[in-house]
Amino acid sequence: MVPTEEEEKGPLCRKVDMWVDFAKLGWSEWIVYPKQYNAYRCEGSCPTPVDETFTPTNHAYMQSLLRLHHSDKVPCLSCVPTRLAPLSMLYFENGKMITRHHENMVVEECGCH
Repeated sequence: MVPTEEEEKGPLCRKVDMWVDFAKLGWSEWIVYPKQYNAYRCEGSCPTPVDETFTPTNHAYMQSLLRLHHSDKVPCLSCVPTRLAPLSMLYFENGKMITRHHENMVVEECGCH
């Protein structure tokens, strides 16, 4: 029986947990909320050729087609965040407590680029 691409390379590109604990980073003294959050991360392989379910850029799509025909000359696509969300945080800055929305802190979607 011939192994599938997923069996050969492992699971395909997907979002997985990545918990950030501010106490473990030594930031618990000044960050009030949240004390921890799930930032997520992307892991897994990208199929060759890539399809639209992995939200490739046009460049990534062309690269995956070239890899199909010239695997020795063209690198694999990378599984990366394609959509990120902000995180609201409450913390001390210059002796004052402030709330700020930090962009691009939580992975919402992964894809192949």
